[in-house]
Amino acid sequence: MRAPHGAKHVFVLRPLRGSPGGARSRQVARTWLAVLFAAGLCGCNTMNGHLNNQVGMWNYQQGNYLAARDEFNRAVADDPQNASFTYNLACAMKRQGDLATAEETYVRAIHLDPSHQPSYHGLAELMNEQGRRAEATQMVSSWAQAQPHDAGAQIELAWIQRENGDVNGAEQSLYRALAARPNDSIATAQLGQLYQETGQTDRAVAMYRRSLQSDWLQPQVQSRLAAARNSNGWGGGPPTMFASNFGGPTTAAIPFPATPAYVQGPPGAQTALLPSQTNDDPAHVRN
Repeated sequence: MRAPHGAKHVFVLRPLRGSPGGARSRQVARTWLAVLFAAGLCGCNTMNGHLNNQVGMWNYQQGNYLAARDEFNRAVADDPQNASFTYNLACAMKRQGDLATAEETYVRAIHLDPSHQPSYHGLAELMNEQGRRAEATQMVSSWAQAQPHDAGAQIELAWIQRENGDVNGAEQSLYRALAARPNDSIATAQLGQLYQETGQTDRAVAMYRRSLQSDWLQPQVQSRLAAARNSNGWGGGPPTMFASNFGGPTTAAIPFPATPAYVQGPPGAQTALLPSQTNDDPAHVRN
């Protein structure tokens, strides 16, 4: 049962019955001491924020956006400087249809962390959905110009360029991302998709392989690699041209890890939600 928000947690260690020599009690005591030590290192509010964020993510995955919003609100209250928690809150607001507040919250997350790529993407997506494509393009372009050596900014610019039909510009932006962060799994995967969709199968295969060398756990990239190897020149049908996909769906979009993306959790924890779990578009490629 959840303790009231803001309540202090008191842990009492008692001897356990049936534990000869107190060995079991000592083992449990050491475990609780480790927990208390970890909590002391990161602070009670920070620990509560991570826990509330985890519960919010679970509710988000289940489609319970009202409960998710409430938990993300708690997480933000516990750790108001955490851009990822604020971003998650904006995602839940958007899912509820509270677009004006979601936009304000995305902007707040960007103010907290001017390099927080998921927040830029979430805000740009919201603008695009409202028919504000030029505004979204200007925002992302300004960020990329201000941070030319930020791989995330260049990946985001490539996404908006593809949305606008600028295939060459997207390719150049992805190579700038790789110059900043060589062998980035997302930039190489998206270059592979771009090449696959423009019929450059050999280059697509090379990029997919390069991406998987950096991060093997990318099912969509593995699927696209298999499709590319079985298409044009590899024993399959004609390639899907990039231009033909504007205004329509593409197959097996490659996910950018996280949405609510870059959802921050305890060190070492995997807390990112993938597009297959949320139906959002953290991938920076169209679904």
